[in-house]
Amino acid sequence: MQGRDDMTLDSEQGFASRPRTTAAGLEAWLSATPSESADATAPPASEHAKVQEAAVAPAARPEPEFVGPVNAAEALALGMATSARKLTGPDGAELVIDPERGAYHFESTALKPLLAILQQPAKQWEPVFSEGLANARANHPAQPLERLLWFAGLVATPGILGRKLDRSERYRLTGWPETEREYPKHFRIAKALLKEPATVDDIAATSGMPYEEVVDYINASHAAGRLEAESGAPADAGTQASSTSRGSRLMARLNKPLFAR
Repeated sequence: MQGRDDMTLDSEQGFASRPRTTAAGLEAWLSATPSESADATAPPASEHAKVQEAAVAPAARPEPEFVGPVNAAEALALGMATSARKLTGPDGAELVIDPERGAYHFESTALKPLLAILQQPAKQWEPVFSEGLANARANHPAQPLERLLWFAGLVATPGILGRKLDRSERYRLTGWPETEREYPKHFRIAKALLKEPATVDDIAATSGMPYEEVVDYINASHAAGRLEAESGAPADAGTQASSTSRGSRLMARLNKPLFAR
Protein backbone atom coordinates (compact mmCIF):
# COMPACT_ATOMS: atom_id res chain seq x y z
CA MET A 1 0.00 0.00 0.00
CA GLN A 2 1.33 3.37 -0.97
CA GLY A 3 0.89 6.51 1.11
CA ARG A 4 2.46 9.69 2.31
CA ASP A 5 5.92 9.83 3.80
CA ASP A 6 4.66 10.78 7.24
CA MET A 7 3.36 7.92 9.36
CA THR A 8 1.20 8.98 12.24
CA LEU A 9 -1.31 7.35 14.50
CA ASP A 10 -3.90 9.98 13.54
CA SER A 11 -4.59 8.17 10.28
CA GLU A 12 -5.39 5.01 12.24
CA GLN A 13 -8.27 6.65 14.12
CA GLY A 14 -10.72 6.73 11.21
CA PHE A 15 -10.27 3.05 10.49
CA ALA A 16 -10.85 1.69 13.99
CA SER A 17 -14.37 0.47 13.22
CA ARG A 18 -13.44 -1.54 10.14
CA PRO A 19 -13.29 -5.35 10.42
CA ARG A 20 -9.75 -6.68 10.86
CA THR A 21 -10.36 -10.14 12.33
CA THR A 22 -10.56 -12.00 9.01
CA ALA A 23 -8.20 -12.07 6.07
CA ALA A 24 -10.81 -10.39 3.84
CA GLY A 25 -11.55 -7.73 6.43
CA LEU A 26 -7.89 -7.00 7.08
CA GLU A 27 -7.11 -6.80 3.37
CA ALA A 28 -9.95 -4.31 2.88
CA TRP A 29 -8.75 -2.32 5.89
CA LEU A 30 -5.20 -2.14 4.53
CA SER A 31 -6.24 -1.12 1.02
CA ALA A 32 -9.19 1.19 1.66
CA THR A 33 -9.26 4.94 2.13
CA PRO A 34 -12.06 6.96 3.80
CA SER A 35 -13.47 7.98 0.41
CA GLU A 36 -13.43 4.37 -0.79
CA SER A 37 -15.31 3.26 2.28
CA ALA A 38 -17.99 5.85 1.70
CA ASP A 39 -18.33 4.87 -1.97
CA ALA A 40 -18.86 1.23 -0.98
CA THR A 41 -21.89 2.04 1.15
CA ALA A 42 -23.46 4.77 -1.02
CA PRO A 43 -26.49 4.10 -3.28
CA PRO A 44 -25.86 3.66 -7.04
CA ALA A 45 -25.17 6.98 -8.75
CA SER A 46 -27.46 8.34 -11.45
CA GLU A 47 -26.25 8.65 -15.04
CA HIS A 48 -26.03 12.43 -14.61
CA ALA A 49 -23.90 12.01 -11.48
CA LYS A 50 -21.62 9.56 -13.28
CA VAL A 51 -21.07 12.05 -16.11
CA GLN A 52 -20.23 14.77 -13.60
CA GLU A 53 -17.82 12.46 -11.76
CA ALA A 54 -16.07 11.55 -15.01
CA ALA A 55 -15.55 15.23 -15.74
CA VAL A 56 -13.60 15.74 -12.51
CA ALA A 57 -9.88 15.94 -13.20
CA PRO A 58 -7.78 13.21 -11.51
CA ALA A 59 -5.67 15.91 -9.85
CA ALA A 60 -8.72 17.11 -7.94
CA ARG A 61 -9.13 13.82 -6.10
CA PRO A 62 -7.69 13.75 -2.57
CA GLU A 63 -4.44 11.88 -2.04
CA PRO A 64 -4.97 8.62 -0.11
CA GLU A 65 -3.97 8.82 3.53
CA PHE A 66 -1.33 6.46 4.87
CA VAL A 67 -2.85 3.89 7.20
CA GLY A 68 -0.68 3.20 10.23
CA PRO A 69 0.49 -0.28 11.27
CA VAL A 70 -2.34 -2.67 12.11
CA ASN A 71 -0.55 -3.96 15.21
CA ALA A 72 2.72 -3.95 17.12
CA ALA A 73 4.06 -6.74 14.93
CA GLU A 74 3.66 -4.75 11.73
CA ALA A 75 5.27 -1.69 13.30
CA LEU A 76 8.29 -3.86 14.09
CA ALA A 77 8.29 -5.54 10.68
CA LEU A 78 8.20 -2.14 8.94
CA GLY A 79 11.38 -1.09 10.74
CA MET A 80 9.79 1.52 12.96
CA ALA A 81 11.57 0.45 16.14
CA THR A 82 14.91 2.24 15.86
CA SER A 83 15.59 2.64 19.59
CA ALA A 84 15.07 0.56 22.73
CA ARG A 85 11.38 -0.25 23.20
CA LYS A 86 9.20 -2.59 25.19
CA LEU A 87 5.80 -4.24 24.98
CA THR A 88 3.94 -5.53 28.01
CA GLY A 89 1.75 -8.54 27.34
CA PRO A 90 -1.72 -9.28 28.74
CA ASP A 91 -0.09 -11.50 31.37
CA GLY A 92 2.49 -8.86 32.37
CA ALA A 93 5.40 -10.43 30.49
CA GLU A 94 7.71 -7.85 28.89
CA LEU A 95 9.33 -7.93 25.49
CA VAL A 96 12.28 -5.54 25.20
CA ILE A 97 14.06 -4.79 21.95
CA ASP A 98 17.59 -3.43 21.86
CA PRO A 99 18.34 -2.30 18.29
CA GLU A 100 21.69 -0.85 19.31
CA ARG A 101 22.95 -4.36 20.04
CA GLY A 102 20.72 -6.12 17.50
CA ALA A 103 19.01 -8.07 20.27
CA TYR A 104 15.75 -8.63 22.09
CA HIS A 105 14.99 -9.88 25.60
CA PHE A 106 12.08 -12.07 26.61
CA GLU A 107 11.39 -14.69 29.27
CA SER A 108 11.00 -17.48 26.69
CA THR A 109 13.29 -18.52 23.84
CA ALA A 110 10.26 -19.83 21.91
CA LEU A 111 8.56 -17.53 19.44
CA LYS A 112 4.91 -18.54 19.74
CA PRO A 113 4.52 -17.08 23.29
CA LEU A 114 5.20 -13.67 21.70
CA LEU A 115 2.08 -13.79 19.54
CA ALA A 116 -0.34 -12.26 22.06
CA ILE A 117 2.11 -9.43 22.79
CA LEU A 118 2.71 -8.56 19.14
CA GLN A 119 -1.00 -8.56 18.30
CA GLN A 120 -1.50 -5.49 20.49
CA PRO A 121 -1.89 -2.01 18.91
CA ALA A 122 1.30 -0.40 17.65
CA LYS A 123 0.91 2.46 20.12
CA GLN A 124 1.59 0.00 22.95
CA TRP A 125 5.31 0.21 22.20
CA GLU A 126 6.94 2.21 25.00
CA PRO A 127 10.43 3.72 25.24
CA VAL A 128 12.94 1.94 27.46
CA PHE A 129 15.56 3.97 29.28
CA SER A 130 18.97 2.94 30.58
CA GLU A 131 17.83 1.38 33.86
CA GLY A 132 15.04 -0.65 32.27
CA LEU A 133 17.33 -1.77 29.47
CA ALA A 134 20.01 -2.82 31.96
CA ASN A 135 17.44 -4.88 33.89
CA ALA A 136 16.24 -6.58 30.71
CA ARG A 137 19.81 -7.45 29.74
CA ALA A 138 20.48 -8.86 33.20
CA ASN A 139 17.27 -10.87 33.57
CA HIS A 140 16.97 -12.49 30.13
CA PRO A 141 19.73 -13.56 27.74
CA ALA A 142 19.97 -11.60 24.50
CA GLN A 143 18.39 -13.19 21.45
CA PRO A 144 18.98 -12.09 17.83
CA LEU A 145 16.70 -9.21 16.85
CA GLU A 146 16.57 -10.57 13.30
CA ARG A 147 14.77 -13.62 14.66
CA LEU A 148 12.10 -11.43 16.28
CA LEU A 149 11.73 -9.37 13.10
CA TRP A 150 11.18 -12.59 11.17
CA PHE A 151 8.42 -13.64 13.56
CA ALA A 152 6.84 -10.16 13.52
CA GLY A 153 6.62 -10.32 9.73
CA LEU A 154 5.15 -13.80 9.94
CA VAL A 155 2.24 -12.83 12.22
CA ALA A 156 1.63 -9.15 11.37
CA THR A 157 -0.94 -9.59 8.57
CA PRO A 158 -1.77 -13.32 8.29
CA GLY A 159 -2.44 -14.43 4.73
CA ILE A 160 -1.99 -10.90 3.33
CA LEU A 161 1.14 -9.78 1.52
CA GLY A 162 2.96 -6.99 3.35
CA ARG A 163 2.38 -3.43 2.16
CA LYS A 164 5.95 -3.10 0.85
CA LEU A 165 5.65 -6.22 -1.32
CA ASP A 166 3.99 -6.83 -4.68
CA ARG A 167 2.20 -10.01 -5.72
CA SER A 168 3.43 -9.61 -9.31
CA GLU A 169 7.07 -9.17 -8.23
CA ARG A 170 9.50 -12.09 -8.36
CA TYR A 171 11.37 -12.85 -5.12
CA ARG A 172 14.05 -15.14 -3.82
CA LEU A 173 15.91 -15.72 -0.54
CA THR A 174 19.39 -14.24 -0.28
CA GLY A 175 20.69 -17.30 1.58
CA TRP A 176 19.63 -20.45 3.34
CA PRO A 177 17.79 -19.47 6.55
CA GLU A 178 17.71 -21.25 9.86
CA THR A 179 14.24 -22.79 9.77
CA GLU A 180 12.53 -22.41 13.13
CA ARG A 181 11.77 -25.69 14.91
CA GLU A 182 8.31 -24.34 15.69
CA TYR A 183 7.60 -24.03 11.96
CA PRO A 184 9.09 -27.08 10.20
CA LYS A 185 6.64 -26.76 7.27
CA HIS A 186 8.53 -23.67 6.10
CA PHE A 187 11.38 -25.85 4.83
CA ARG A 188 9.57 -26.52 1.54
CA ILE A 189 8.83 -22.83 1.00
CA ALA A 190 12.43 -21.85 1.73
CA LYS A 191 13.72 -24.47 -0.68
CA ALA A 192 11.50 -23.10 -3.47
CA LEU A 193 12.53 -19.50 -2.71
CA LEU A 194 16.21 -20.38 -3.06
CA LYS A 195 15.77 -21.28 -6.70
CA GLU A 196 15.30 -18.69 -9.44
CA PRO A 197 13.19 -15.62 -8.56
CA ALA A 198 9.47 -16.35 -8.62
CA THR A 199 6.14 -14.76 -7.72
CA VAL A 200 4.18 -15.67 -4.61
CA ASP A 201 1.78 -17.75 -6.70
CA ASP A 202 4.67 -19.59 -8.38
CA ILE A 203 6.25 -20.37 -5.01
CA ALA A 204 2.94 -21.75 -3.73
CA ALA A 205 2.65 -23.98 -6.81
CA THR A 206 6.28 -25.15 -6.66
CA SER A 207 6.31 -25.87 -2.93
CA GLY A 208 2.81 -27.34 -2.79
CA MET A 209 2.08 -25.15 0.25
CA PRO A 210 -1.08 -23.04 0.75
CA TYR A 211 -0.88 -19.51 -0.67
CA GLU A 212 -1.51 -17.93 2.75
CA GLU A 213 1.42 -19.78 4.35
CA VAL A 214 3.72 -18.77 1.49
CA VAL A 215 2.65 -15.14 1.94
CA ASP A 216 3.37 -15.28 5.67
CA TYR A 217 6.82 -16.77 5.09
CA ILE A 218 7.69 -14.17 2.45
CA ASN A 219 6.53 -11.40 4.79
CA ALA A 220 8.75 -12.86 7.52
CA SER A 221 11.77 -13.15 5.24
CA HIS A 222 11.32 -9.57 4.07
CA ALA A 223 11.07 -8.23 7.63
CA ALA A 224 14.28 -10.06 8.53
CA GLY A 225 16.12 -8.69 5.49
CA ARG A 226 16.45 -12.09 3.84
CA LEU A 227 14.35 -11.43 0.73
CA GLU A 228 15.53 -10.05 -2.60
CA ALA A 229 13.28 -8.77 -5.39
CA GLU A 230 14.29 -9.43 -8.99
CA SER A 231 13.68 -5.77 -9.87
CA GLY A 232 15.32 -4.53 -6.68
CA ALA A 233 12.54 -1.96 -6.22
CA PRO A 234 10.90 -3.02 -2.89
CA ALA A 235 14.15 -3.59 -1.03
CA ASP A 236 16.58 -1.01 -2.41
CA ALA A 237 18.57 1.36 -0.23
CA GLY A 238 16.26 4.30 -0.90
CA THR A 239 13.21 2.39 0.30
CA GLN A 240 15.00 1.22 3.43
CA ALA A 241 16.18 4.75 4.24
CA SER A 242 12.68 6.13 3.73
CA SER A 243 11.25 3.42 5.97
CA THR A 244 13.72 4.22 8.73
CA SER A 245 12.91 7.93 8.51
CA ARG A 246 9.15 7.35 8.69
CA GLY A 247 9.60 4.87 11.51
CA SER A 248 11.63 7.33 13.54
CA ARG A 249 8.95 9.98 13.18
CA LEU A 250 6.20 7.60 14.28
CA MET A 251 8.14 6.35 17.28
CA ALA A 252 8.90 9.95 18.29
CA ARG A 253 5.18 10.65 18.16
CA LEU A 254 4.47 7.62 20.35
CA ASN A 255 6.67 9.21 23.02
CA LYS A 256 4.37 12.22 23.33
CA PRO A 257 1.62 12.27 25.97
CA LEU A 258 -1.83 11.53 24.58
CA PHE A 259 -3.03 15.11 25.15
CA ALA A 260 -0.15 16.44 23.05
CA ARG A 261 -1.00 14.42 19.93
